[in-house]
This record gives sequence, structure tokens and C-alpha cells, in this order.
Amino acid sequence: MRATLTRDIALKQLDIEHAAVRELIETLTEEEMTRPDTIEYGLYWDQQLSFKDLLAHLITYEAYAVEAVESWQCGEKHLAVDAMQSESGGRRIHYGGIEDRRGFSLAEVLAEWERTQAALMETIRRLTEDEWHATAPFDTGVPTDLGGILEIILVAPPRPPYRHLPVHIPDVPAYIASLRKPNTF
Repeated sequence: MRATLTRDIALKQLDIEHAAVRELIETLTEEEMTRPDTIEYGLYWDQQLSFKDLLAHLITYEAYAVEAVESWQCGEKHLAVDAMQSESGGRRIHYGGIEDRRGFSLAEVLAEWERTQAALMETIRRLTEDEWHATAPFDTGVPTDLGGILEIILVAPPRPPYRHLPVHIPDVPAYIASLRKPNTF
């Protein structure tokens, strides 16, 4: 797959994504972030995620994207490339990152999100437009460039370009309201 967006547009979209996540982090209480089964939307019907779980999920894709660039620069294909192109592999990545961080405190997940999103942005900023559009140094079966690899990992449908949060929280005010609605039981 070839990149559908330039590096600069990808960075702008990621800035929007990270600002939206940061705004939620600053708005939600610790209890709201750790309350289970508050994320209604996503690819899998059986998810019962808290906002903390969602952060772990977002971290996973961004960490894999950084690793994929490093692998690319060594002439290797990152494991997420093929995994994201299969239903079982995508499911493994979706839930794997959450499970890997299940025992982390909220503070640890928040700190890792900060480090990972900063690393992703710095990694992409260091790439030139030529590197972004460079042909894969490994067999892919279809014409593929580095920007395309990042899109496979970060932008797999139905995600909007470089925006993962709206897949899981399409309406932020409604999400916040649902967390703060009085329990009527």
C-alpha cells in the first residue's frame, strides 16, 4: 500500500488526535478513566473497555508504528504489517496491548501514552518526504512505501486518517455525559 497522505498532513492529523486524547485525559476523573465497560464503539462487539484500556490500545498502535519505522530502516518488515491485514492478527493486536498493560496503574498508562505519542511524532518528523515515499525494502506483494506501512498500522479502516480515537469515542460530549449520568438503579 502506498501512502494516501503526505508526511506533513499525517503529522497534522496526529496532532489533532493527540490533542483530543489529551483533552479527555484532562477532563476525566481517575474513576471515570478506570471505570470498566464505558467504551461502546469499536470493531469488536465483545470489548468491555475503560478509558484506561482504550489508552493502552492506542499506545499499542503508536508503539508498533515507531517500531515499524525502525524495522523498515533495518530492511525488515515489522510483525504488525501482516497482522493488521488479517482479522485474527488485528484482533490479537487490538486486545494484546490492553492485556499487556492490564496490571499497570493509571499513572503508568498515562506516562506511557505521553512517551509513545511523543516518540511517534518525533519519529515521523525526522523522516523526509523521500523516506516517507521510499519503496519497501522487503517483499510486500503490492507496491508499498513507508507512509503506506504506517497507514496500515495507524489508519486501518474504518479509522479516519490518523485518527483512532473517533472510532471508539465518536461523540466526546456524549461520552462524557454518559460517564456523568446519575445511576438510576
